[in-house]
Amino acid sequence: MDAPAANPVTTAASDRASDILDKVKSVFALNGFEGTSMQDLAQATQMSVGNFYRYFPSKAAIITALVKRDLEEIEALFDAVRSAEDPGAMFMTLLRHDIETLPFEKAALWSEVQAASYRCPEITALMRTMDETVRSNVVVALVRIHGDDSPEAREIFETRAQLLMALVHGFAQRKYCACETADPSKTAAFAELVLSTLHDTIFASPSKPAK
Repeated sequence: MDAPAANPVTTAASDRASDILDKVKSVFALNGFEGTSMQDLAQATQMSVGNFYRYFPSKAAIITALVKRDLEEIEALFDAVRSAEDPGAMFMTLLRHDIETLPFEKAALWSEVQAASYRCPEITALMRTMDETVRSNVVVALVRIHGDDSPEAREIFETRAQLLMALVHGFAQRKYCACETADPSKTAAFAELVLSTLHDTIFASPSKPAK
């Protein structure tokens, strides 16, 4: 049986919403969550405030949509790791791309989202969902890389997943704090150190150190 055809009206609205999200990211990154008004956001999309509200009734709704969209992208990336012939190499390729090409705007945006999560329960819940999604996917990826699904290995992988996430998040936070004035060579050296630590954490044998 053929899949039902997509509703062109719904598809157009979804595409427009996605386009709006792309345009307002830089406004949040520049002005911060609290410093951005709905009028600022509408202006960035060249829409009237009234028309803008038809798509997103609040700033929290925009952040929610951004987080949900990122969750879908994260799931797609981990699907690529799980299905790869060499999942370890694929994982490192994706991490290297994320670290080396991380734009300042994205680092700034997610720092603002993190800050907003402390004030908005809905965003807090979404960020916890994202955190759990990433953590569980990292654990599954490590199981696949090492071919070890024992309870002992999973316990180790859970801890490593926390470290991997802290390294990636920390790199983004440091890039945001350093702003665009940071020395590119120093940023590149820091990125290589982070990637080296990520590599060692991913590929180290899942065995507990002797007491």
